[in-house]
Amino acid sequence: MHQSTKTNWLCYQSLTRLFGQIAEEQLEKILSITEIIELDAGEYLFQQGESGHAFYIVLSGRFRALQNNEDGIFILGDISAGEPIGELSLFTKEKNHQYETLVQHFPSFANTITKFVIDRLSRNALQKKMDAAPKNIAVVNLQPSNDVSNYTSNIKQQLQLLGFEIKIYDHQSQSEDNYQETFDSMEKHAGLNFLVCDIDHLEWAKQCIAYCDLVIVASDFKAECSLYEIEKQLNLYTSNVMNKKIYLLLLHPENAPLPTTTRRWFSGRTFDLHLHIRKNNIADTRRVSRIITHQAIGLVLGGGGAKGFAHIGVLNALIEAGFEFDFVGGTSAGAIYGACVTYSDFDMEKVMQLCKSAGNGKLTSNDLTLPFISLMTGKKIRRFLKNTFEDAHLEDFWVNTFCISTNFSDASLKVHERGLAIQQVEASIAIPGVFPPVLIEKHLHIDGGIVDNLPIETMNKKPVRNIIAVSLSAEATSLIEAQEIPSAWKILWKKFTRSSETKLPGLSTILVNSITINSRHKQEASKSHVSLYLELDLKEFKFLDWTKWEQLIEKGYHQTKEHLEKTPAHKQFWK
Repeated sequence: MHQSTKTNWLCYQSLTRLFGQIAEEQLEKILSITEIIELDAGEYLFQQGESGHAFYIVLSGRFRALQNNEDGIFILGDISAGEPIGELSLFTKEKNHQYETLVQHFPSFANTITKFVIDRLSRNALQKKMDAAPKNIAVVNLQPSNDVSNYTSNIKQQLQLLGFEIKIYDHQSQSEDNYQETFDSMEKHAGLNFLVCDIDHLEWAKQCIAYCDLVIVASDFKAECSLYEIEKQLNLYTSNVMNKKIYLLLLHPENAPLPTTTRRWFSGRTFDLHLHIRKNNIADTRRVSRIITHQAIGLVLGGGGAKGFAHIGVLNALIEAGFEFDFVGGTSAGAIYGACVTYSDFDMEKVMQLCKSAGNGKLTSNDLTLPFISLMTGKKIRRFLKNTFEDAHLEDFWVNTFCISTNFSDASLKVHERGLAIQQVEASIAIPGVFPPVLIEKHLHIDGGIVDNLPIETMNKKPVRNIIAVSLSAEATSLIEAQEIPSAWKILWKKFTRSSETKLPGLSTILVNSITINSRHKQEASKSHVSLYLELDLKEFKFLDWTKWEQLIEKGYHQTKEHLEKTPAHKQFWK
């Protein structure tokens, strides 16, 4: 096709997407007052902070909108062929003669652009996240001799069950002279495009990496972990202006035991997520498929001391209802039980045994110490964590797991996604004044409930579509019928005589409720990001009463069952 004829055809396709059918003379008029520009992959059309002065329509390919702030570079969304860019410039004070000419020839033009602007601005956070989901995925297999067909065929099947059409491209199916035509045809495909790369066809691989939205680096978990030549040649881990996501996919044999030393794969590599997948494991396959398409499900568990046992009842009810979880995160008690569940790979019988051990062990009784930095030594909880997780690291868990602590040294929130599970979880539960702080890399860490007792915001940064959040109610307090706070001796006498006067809240209640006040306000503000919010009524239970573990599990189970039954059918995303 002649270049000008091809350009006119692209213009016609793009304009009809926006305005419907247009006549040939109208197309000619548009071409006469516009300019066609071409950009290479990675080149900017305009940068953040620049004032808009032109209106663009994408003819072919895609543009990526990025936002740069103090936390890094974030993808706002992709703009595909037929969509406008810089439409807000048409509404600025500067006069745009070309725009006025177009409106004169196409009166509907102004209404179309106005509607598009309103729709784009009104999209919620979930819609924006779904818009940023990858369409073109490059797969780099580090060991070409390793047969990955079983994994890829299972993932393809699951993606099709999720409603995606799949096309797979490799070097053999393309001509070196027609790479651009191949990439143009991908944009017309409504589904996902997988671009298979290998070291023997380096030019094709480079083109794929430049064009794709997501890079999946796949490797046999037991293979040599040093950087491979293809990783070096493609400069995979250097910073790039397109902020492409990179996922490290680690392949395990069927029925493999819990991984160890996953961290050896992290040396020399910078990536956004690492994912474990076992051969012929349908749960792993579904999880990976949901994650790479931004359809993942995240579970967030809140803090609450011994009340955290209720999380296990919640999970029993959710799993019975058919829920699967792709990310699990928690604070304090939520960190303990979230990590217990993922470490056990959702074997709830095993988890119940861990609960029994924790409940019968009365982890906060007979553990007092001289109150220089805390009331308790924390030895009993530390022993429980050691017996539970042994030497496992968070990055070894089959399901990506994180917990939250407060970095006392620099007064900031700390998200723990890697490292020795015992240490990371212990940092999340280190209630100030009750348990001693935890030292990690020269920084003191204390309970995460101080900054975020229900880490919804952290979970929302993952490629999740639905978040389930479980909040444990604060301990009940009553109005105090007294003119002033009695002395310690009077309080002791009232306890000895079992006075019927309204009791003052205990030290643990005051400490815990005080440190989570700010976090509870943050929790309310985060509810809009949640698909299913479970706020359990556990006010009758004490914060450090480990003896009621069975009743708490039952409460969590029945309250969750009741909530699910009352959920309207159109909101039951798990079905």
